[in-house]
Amino acid sequence: MRILSRYILKEFFPPFIIALTCFTVMLICNDLFRLTKLFVQKGVSPFYLAELIFYMMPVMVVLALPMAVLVAILLALGRFATDNEIIAMKAHGIAFHQLMFPLLVVALILSFVNLALMDYALPRANLAYASLRRDIQKHNPAFVLEEATVMKELEREGKLWMYESTNTKSGRMQNVKIWDSIWSGRPRFSHAQEATLAFEEGRAMLTLYDGLTYEPTANNPDEFRITKFQQQRLALQMTEDLNRGDFQNQTPRSMSITQLKAFVGTLRSALKTSTNPDYTLQKLRFAEVEYHKKFSIPFACLALGLIGIPLGVMVKRSGKMIGFGIGLAVIVIYYLLLQAGQTAGVDDVLPPMFAMWLPNIVVGTFGIALSLWVMGEGKLRTWRERDKKKLPIIVNSKAQS
Repeated sequence: MRILSRYILKEFFPPFIIALTCFTVMLICNDLFRLTKLFVQKGVSPFYLAELIFYMMPVMVVLALPMAVLVAILLALGRFATDNEIIAMKAHGIAFHQLMFPLLVVALILSFVNLALMDYALPRANLAYASLRRDIQKHNPAFVLEEATVMKELEREGKLWMYESTNTKSGRMQNVKIWDSIWSGRPRFSHAQEATLAFEEGRAMLTLYDGLTYEPTANNPDEFRITKFQQQRLALQMTEDLNRGDFQNQTPRSMSITQLKAFVGTLRSALKTSTNPDYTLQKLRFAEVEYHKKFSIPFACLALGLIGIPLGVMVKRSGKMIGFGIGLAVIVIYYLLLQAGQTAGVDDVLPPMFAMWLPNIVVGTFGIALSLWVMGEGKLRTWRERDKKKLPIIVNSKAQS
């Protein structure tokens, strides 16, 4: 048994390392082009780009680990099937569960490794990433002014703004719209005919001309107070030079499991006395979804392992390519279910816990059913072959005297 386990794991780990590297690089490249565009527009040193990529690594590894486990299992068992080694194992009396045991143990161990990354490395990396990204977005916004485009550099601070066009003679921005305090549940909206953006002592200052400000009243959030102005100056949290600062505004994705559990409890308590219960409830649902996601994604290693083992055994000739194709199809289905579950949990269509564990339940149940079918197929085949065998004819003849 030990020799068989070592042999199986020796075949598993090389494709696992290769798959983990490839999936991680693919996920990074998905964001790399967008980040490169940001750095070109902002004129920031490429060393900050390398730092951002470093902070992205934990989240990419957390997502890539389950995919690598599935592909490695399929490739390893596909190689066994291609070289007829599975048939040889069956001929020597090796049962399916003996083939399954070492791979499931490794998948379970990797699930706990992924859980540790999700709880320890990922929150710190997300916080550092958000801090650096915020500092870069605040750097020299003049390079990224685009007409008829909502600018989201200050979205974390609760501000969005845009302008329709630029006056060719005066150089002023025309038809400027600003949304402020968007995360407070009581947003304020300003609309100006013209505006100019300039730096004063390294800080960005937006000057608005001839406009109106709409803000909700204190007594009734459905009523608005309208203020007309001829000139209004608005300081933007943007700098002409890149200044590194501490970013303390943690989101659920940058919290550890313990912190997020406490945050969920705080939101539940605040929901009873909240002046804007709909907004607080939305934050609570999102936090609960993120809490259960911290467990469901790591244990996707085990769920995908459960379905990968019977699929790998079922692969016949040309097992490696077929196994890789099957693995990609299962991965796409799993992450589509994960995305659908996340949306359903946030929108209160499904309970957050069930919504986030749904992909694991579906894939794991299907994998267990396939495993039982593979084990039952061997017994059924034995009975069929026994029935096909012809019974020997025994002739009982007496010696004639």
